[in-house]
Amino acid sequence: MCKNVNNVELTIFLNNDLTFAVLKKRLLFYMITRRNIRINVFQTIYELAQQQSEFSKAEAQKYFLQKLDSTEALLAAATQLVYSVSNYVLIYANQRASRRLANTDDKNVITKLTQNQILLGLKRNEKFTDVLKKHKLSNIFDDSFIKKLFLLVFDNPIYRAYIHQPELSLAHDRKVMDMIAEVCIFNNDDTTNVLTEHFMNLYNDDELIKIGIERVFTNPATYNFSKLISQDKLQYGEDLINCYFDKKDILFQLIEPKLINWDAERVAIIDTILLHLAISEMLYFPSIPLKVTINEYIDIAKEYSTPQSGQFVNGLLDNVRKDLEKENKIFKQEFKK
Repeated sequence: MCKNVNNVELTIFLNNDLTFAVLKKRLLFYMITRRNIRINVFQTIYELAQQQSEFSKAEAQKYFLQKLDSTEALLAAATQLVYSVSNYVLIYANQRASRRLANTDDKNVITKLTQNQILLGLKRNEKFTDVLKKHKLSNIFDDSFIKKLFLLVFDNPIYRAYIHQPELSLAHDRKVMDMIAEVCIFNNDDTTNVLTEHFMNLYNDDELIKIGIERVFTNPATYNFSKLISQDKLQYGEDLINCYFDKKDILFQLIEPKLINWDAERVAIIDTILLHLAISEMLYFPSIPLKVTINEYIDIAKEYSTPQSGQFVNGLLDNVRKDLEKENKIFKQEFKK
């Protein structure tokens, strides 16, 4: 059955006395995850439709959860890469020391990285160990790949400054770890290629993974990788799928008259799915503002469908919105501080 969704993030936004910077950061995280869920829902429906002529709501829900699971695995893999490269720097220095080749830099590395609070936290984090085992991520990056990334870190000015810093703080530890993540993951084509081979969702989840890494570094010892997506967001995605199936006939009746000047056979399948989902939100998700719904689906159409899709989805949704408002069929909640 199609359910309503409580807009928890909007309530938080309106009722907490947070600084603007913290509020902006929190809202950015929530907006990205809800957008990510919209994308995962439409891709779930589209990909299943490409694989088989008919599929059930239960199959769609299962496939959707698998896609979310891939996001969890991708974040764990990215974290593992940063951890592995950092550990290799330490291993390299220890190997030189064991051969009596260690110089001052090697000794500094051993002293500094063994005390890096983020690495120590990850080492103690049982959830990190569990998620690596769950998704069988130990063999994604081989030793030769880690060594190649190590050389990029080894020559980086931030790393050089870190190992020569007389007194280290958490800020210093964080800065060097952020640099390793940037150099080895977010600004590295080789890593992108490796991750793409294992995770088809890399393009969708790129921004989410950046924020996820930031949250891991903020709470390395306690971060729970299985809690990447909040319960209200998960419920939102499941409800959106339910609406697509349970209200499909009603939604089609609203869309069909607007296609008079369009050849239905030539309307992109993705556009059709996005229209159904957007109108579902208009009618059955009272806590999500109309403007948010329309803008989000226009942007998704521009990014994932044809060059004309943004304009097409915009025009059709606007026409449907006018009709629904004229008939008093749209009910949206108002939040007051």
